[in-house]
Amino acid sequence: MYQAILVLPALIYLYNKRSARILLAAVQAILLVLHATGFYPLQLQQILVLVVSLILLIDPVSNPQLLALVALIGVTPLPVNLPLVALALLVVLALSSKKNQGRVGLYVIIALSLTLILEYFGYPFAGAPLVLMLVGALPFQKWLPDMYSNYKSAGVLVAFTAVVFLNENLASYAAVAPLLLLLGALTTIVGVFQCMISRRFADLFSTIHQIAFGLLLVSASVKELDALFSYLLLPAVISLSVINHVHDSLNEKTGNGMFEFGGLSTVMRVEAASTLATYLVLFSLLSMGAEVLVQMGVEGSIGFILLGCVMLFAAASSLAVFFRSYTLVFEGFSNSSIISGGSQKFAVALVSAGNLLIALVPMWPLLAFSLVSGGKPPQFEALNSLLLIMLVATILSVVVMGGAKPGKIKSWMTGYTTVDDLQGSRGEIFTAWREIFEPVYGISIPDDGVSRALEKTSPLMLLALIVMLAIIGVII
Repeated sequence: MYQAILVLPALIYLYNKRSARILLAAVQAILLVLHATGFYPLQLQQILVLVVSLILLIDPVSNPQLLALVALIGVTPLPVNLPLVALALLVVLALSSKKNQGRVGLYVIIALSLTLILEYFGYPFAGAPLVLMLVGALPFQKWLPDMYSNYKSAGVLVAFTAVVFLNENLASYAAVAPLLLLLGALTTIVGVFQCMISRRFADLFSTIHQIAFGLLLVSASVKELDALFSYLLLPAVISLSVINHVHDSLNEKTGNGMFEFGGLSTVMRVEAASTLATYLVLFSLLSMGAEVLVQMGVEGSIGFILLGCVMLFAAASSLAVFFRSYTLVFEGFSNSSIISGGSQKFAVALVSAGNLLIALVPMWPLLAFSLVSGGKPPQFEALNSLLLIMLVATILSVVVMGGAKPGKIKSWMTGYTTVDDLQGSRGEIFTAWREIFEPVYGISIPDDGVSRALEKTSPLMLLALIVMLAIIGVII
C-alpha cells in the first residue's frame, strides 16, 4: 500500500519540521503522479484529500505531522466507520498533547456512544454522530476554537475528510438526510451569529469554518444536490485555507486578538486583496446554495423552500460578517509594523487566484471530477454570475477611488472606532445579536464543568476509554 509512505513525514517531523513539510509535499505529489500514470489508481475522495492537504501545506504555520496522519487516514481504504473513528481518536490525541482535550474528548465519547447504539440496532447510518462531530456541526461545534488555536488548517482537513466520507456513503445516510440538512443549516446560521462578535482569530477561523462546512453538510446530504456539492467543495475549503494563511502571522504577533490592527491594506496589499476576494467567493457560494435549494423547492420539494430561505438569510447576514472581519484588520490606519514575506505573498495570491477561477466557472471542477471518476459531468450553472458582478464592481470602485483626490483624514484605526474604544466598550454594534440569540449560541451537548473535569484527567485514561468504545463498535 503506497499510501503508507505518508507515515514518513510524520516521523521526520520529530527531528526536523522543515524537512517533514518538504517530504510530505513530495510524498503526496508522488501518489498523485502514480495515479496519473495509471500505476496506482486512486479513488476520487483519495485524490481530493491529497490535493487539499497539499493546498493547506502552503501555510507555513500548518502542522505537517498532523496533516500527514489525517491524509493517511483519508486515503487508506478502511472498512465501515473506521476512518471516522480513527480521525476522532487522532484529534483527541493531538489536543491531548496541548492539554486541551476536555471538550473534544467529551464530544468524541458522546458521538462514539451514539454510534455504538445505532450499530447495535443495525442502522446503516451509525457513523452520523461521528460525521457531525468531525465536521464541527451542531451540537458538536465548540471544540473548533481549541483546534484552530493549536493546529490551524488541520481542522479543515479533518472536516473535509469527514464530509467527503458522508457524500461517498450517501445511500447509507439517506434515512437521516432531513436531520443532516437541518443541522447543516443551523451550523451555518450559528457560525454567522458567532462571527459577528468574534474577538480572537481562533474564533474567526472556527466560525467561518462553521459557515462553510454547514453549507457543505447541507449539499452533501442529498443525492439531488450532488452537483452543488461537487461545485462547492474545493472553493469552500480553499477559501478557508486563504483566510487562515493570511491571518496566521497576525495571530502570532498579537496572541489571538483581532483588534490590534486596522489599516493593513496599506502594507499588505496582496493579502488584503486575497482576503476580500475570498470573502466575495464565500458570499457567492452561500447565495448559489440558497438559490439551488429554493429552485428545488419550487420544482416540487416544498421543504427545500424553507431551507433555501434559511440559507439566503445566512448569505445576507454573511455580508455584515465579512465586512466586519475585513474592516477590523485591513481598513483605517495602522500602527503595526508588519511586513509580509515575498514567497508567502506569492503563494497566497496564487491560491486565491486559482480559487476565484474555480468559483467563477462551476463547470471546471465538475468536469475535473467527472474525468477522474469516469462519469458524466452533472448539469449545473455555467458561470457564477453573482461573483462576476461583484468582482467587476470591486475592481471599478478601486479604480475610481484610486484616481480620486484624498478627502478628510479620518481618525479611526479599524473602521468602527479607535482600538481603545473597541476594547473598552461593551461589545460593538453586533453585541445585541448575542443577547437576542442567546439560546442559539448556547446550543451544546456537554456541560462546561464536565469538559473541564475531563481536561484535568489523564489523557491516557481518556484515550483508553475511546479505544475501548471503538473496539466494542468493531465487535458489534
